[in-house]
Amino acid sequence: MKNFLLKNIKIWVTLFFGIVLVLGVLGLNGGFHYENTKETIKDLCDSFCIPGFLLFAFGILIFISNDGGFSMLSYGIKRIFAVFKKDPRMENFYEYKKKRLEKPAPFKHFLIVGGMLFLIGIIFLIIFFVI
Repeated sequence: MKNFLLKNIKIWVTLFFGIVLVLGVLGLNGGFHYENTKETIKDLCDSFCIPGFLLFAFGILIFISNDGGFSMLSYGIKRIFAVFKKDPRMENFYEYKKKRLEKPAPFKHFLIVGGMLFLIGIIFLIIFFVI
């Protein structure tokens, strides 16, 4: 059991962060005081869909970045800031991209947790339209 928890620590931390976001959005929507069930279900839908979409979109951006989608932009920004350093020499773009693609950033935990939270929000949306 302990091995399972440690093996998936990124998912657990992302899930904790997602639940904190869910509670934050729920608190911003008026707290936990509602007069009817339909309003409660609507706010629960919003509270799960917004953090779920944000985490999922963040995972997609990391996936695109791992594939080299933003390499030119990040290289250009580093090149601009390298001018202000004492030693402005910097590797060429080919070496920069090759080094960057060797160690991709993990992104699957954002997709899993974001998709799960978004799916819960969609379930609340279906319940909202059925009631």
